[in-house]
Parts: sequence; structure tokens; C-alpha cells
Amino acid sequence: EPSSSASSTPIPMDPLTATTRVAKAIMSAPTGNGKLIATILSAYDLPDDVTPTSVRMSYAQDDGRGGYNEISTGPPAARHRDHANSFKFGGANNGGRGGGGSNGAAANRLELSAPLSTLFESTVTFALTYPDPSKNLTSRCTIHRTLRVNDTQWLILNLDSETSPAKYGGGSPIRSSASKISSGGNNSSARDDDDAQQQRPTLRLKLRLEGPYRPEISALVNLSNSWFAAVDVVSDTAMGTAASLAGGNNIPKNFPSAKLLLVPAVPLAAITVAALPIIGGVLVVGIPFLLPVILIVLAAALGLGAVGSGLYLSTRNGRTRIQHVAEPTYQTFLMTKTGQRIVYDVGPRPSPQALAEAVLPTDMLGKLGVSLLVDLIGSASYLIPIAGEGFDLTWAPISMILVGALYDGVIPNLKYVALVEELLPFTDWIPSATLGWVKEFGPNIMDEGRRKMGDAKRTGRREREALANMTR
Repeated sequence: EPSSSASSTPIPMDPLTATTRVAKAIMSAPTGNGKLIATILSAYDLPDDVTPTSVRMSYAQDDGRGGYNEISTGPPAARHRDHANSFKFGGANNGGRGGGGSNGAAANRLELSAPLSTLFESTVTFALTYPDPSKNLTSRCTIHRTLRVNDTQWLILNLDSETSPAKYGGGSPIRSSASKISSGGNNSSARDDDDAQQQRPTLRLKLRLEGPYRPEISALVNLSNSWFAAVDVVSDTAMGTAASLAGGNNIPKNFPSAKLLLVPAVPLAAITVAALPIIGGVLVVGIPFLLPVILIVLAAALGLGAVGSGLYLSTRNGRTRIQHVAEPTYQTFLMTKTGQRIVYDVGPRPSPQALAEAVLPTDMLGKLGVSLLVDLIGSASYLIPIAGEGFDLTWAPISMILVGALYDGVIPNLKYVALVEELLPFTDWIPSATLGWVKEFGPNIMDEGRRKMGDAKRTGRREREALANMTR
């Protein structure tokens, strides 16, 4: 009988294959559902004082599908004391119904669950229902134009009649900060009827969209949290050991032999100080020959500095410092369309050029600085005449992405020129990025210069004429 252990022996796998399989598993992992949470606050200025039965929320995709997942609140909790045709929602769940309800939830809280990408691109319909369906009022809200993932907005939606949508006009959402909630009583019922006819019916609510990270972002967050936890453990252990050894910052007391370190240190310091001029002279004379070595040393120093900075920023103090600096920038980037597509599964992943467009400047001086830097890095290969051309193979696609992000709207084909001039030997001197800046801003600068020169000529001519009149 054959041994079962032989069939269960794992097949050896090289590191590259294993890493590739893990990456594919992360990228293809199913993403969790998103949640659209609406808290219905009130319905104002309704056509009459008939009490509505509920507010129903449902969604429809761009292709017309959806709508099967819907949920309703219970009836209003109270009538507005100053407006007979306005109602408040809230209180315990006494009648909520639908697929997304939960026991114990507030009667005015609605929650729909679906894939995040579906919810983000969907149109949500809020319907204020009555016992007579012909009185139902609706409003529609396009999610990706109104919300960002894990963002909360307070909205006032204009309600339209289901049977005659043109009765009250469009249903575009407006911010609550731009609208004032009607207040102030009026004892005249006729005046209340006139106000009801003049004011458009509105639905006030709080809307929030929640959803998970993309699989690769979630894996990165989990890995970072594990790394930070390990750094904290090592840091706490090292600090405790150092504190116990220091013994009140009196190292020579615990280590009497520490003073003996001064014996070799003083001569070495003296020799180093005396040799500095000699080393400086050798560097000045031999810098053309030592340039590759200097570049390697600088690269190594920068690498060590980057590693040291990364370790420090991984500690508690480092994370606190970097959070104060990076948090506003991160939140601003996260609220952009590209940031949402990178972090959350709300659609196709953005291209490298779209990502570059989100972070690169758009003003004249900012673009000039980036363009000069791109051309400087591209021509830096001349520092190492032959080996430097190999660097161009790495820099060429990066240069194409950056130039395309900067000037695709001005010269769409300029990015291909940047790619070719970096790949071909001895063409790195062409400032393709700066040429794009000249094309975009040069005509305006020239027009401004001509206008100012014309103004100066007219001013000078008037001054000469005035001086001539004075001398007559």
C-alpha cells in the first residue's frame, strides 16, 4: 500500500513564484460590501398636513439594475409644532421594514448593503410614502457626486411628486449649510397654506458611505500595524535596558573603564583634523576620477539616512511627528477622485499617470520647478558617460509618465518624445519637460510682456508730450 505521506509532501517553491502567488491572491481577493447609511431627520413644507407613512430608500445602478434592495423607516415621530405640514423622524424602531433593518435600530436610520463599487456609482432614491400612493414624493441623489467613502454629509433634498415630477422642479441635493431650516410660527392657517405652496417640500437627512479598503491597501495597513507593533516592543525594551545601564545618567560610575576610551580617541581626533586639508586637496585634484566613488558613497549615505529615518518614523514619537505634517495632505488627497480609487474599491484602479496628475502641481511656477527637475535627472546620466546610459532605461518610463501628467492637455505626444530621448543614447540633453512648459505658458508670458511694453511706450509718449507742452 503506498504511503500517504509521500503524496502530501509539499512541492518546493522558489521565492519569486511564492511572492507572485501571494500578490495575485491579494489582488483577486473578494472585497467586502459597502454600507450606505441614511439618518432621516425631518420632512419640511409638504404639500398638505397628511401624515406620511414612511421614508423608503433604494438604489439603482447606472445600467438600470438595482432597486430590489430597499428599506423603509417607520412613520414620523412627531409633527413640527410650528408647521402642520412638517414632520420629524426618530425614536425607537416602531415600524421599520425592509431588507436592511435590524432590531433595536432607530426608526429613522436606514442602511443598504451592496458591493462598494456598486453603491458608489449608483443613484439612491428616497421616497416619502403616503397611504395614497399618488401623493408619494421622491428625490434622487447620485452617490459619487455627493459623498466620498467613509465621509458623512448633511443634506437637504428637494422632493418631487412621483406622478408629476415637474410640479416642484428638479431634485438636486443641496448642502444644509447653504439652506436655512424654516422657523418661526404663524397663527394664520391661510398663511401656512400659502407658505406650503411657496416652499418646495424637502427631506433633511444625514448620509454616510462606508466601505473597506482595497485588498492590497488592507494588506499594507495590516503589515504596517504589525511593523509598528514590533518596533514599539523593540524600542521599549531598548529604552528600558539603556535606562537601567545608565543608572541616573552616570555611565562612568557604572563603567569606571569608560574613561579609558579617551586614550585612543584623542589621538585619532587629532590625526583626523590634521588630515582634513590633505583629504580636501586630493578630492579637488582627483574629483574627475573619483566621481563614481563619490556618487556611490553619497548613494550609500542617502540609503543609510533613509533607513534611519524610516526606523525613527516607525517609533511612537516619529509617528506622532509625521502625523501632524502628513495628516492634512493625506486627507486632502483621500477626498480626490484618484485618492478614492486608489484606497477604496470604487471602480477601476487609476493609471500611474492619473496618480501623478493628482499629486503634481498645476500652477506656473510649480510646473516649472518639476519640469526642470525632470530634465535635470534625465541628463544626470552624463555624470557617468557610459554606465549612465543604463540609468536611462529605468528613468525613461518614469519621465514619460511625469511629462504626460504635466502636459498631456497641451501637447499629447510630448510624453513619447520624452520616452524616446531618454532611451536613445546622447539625446538626454533635450529638455522635453521644459519645452512643454514653454508651450503652455510661453505665449501668455509673451503676450503679457508685449502688453506691458505697449503700456510703457504709451506712458513715455504721454510724458514726452506733456514735457514738450511745458517747454513751449
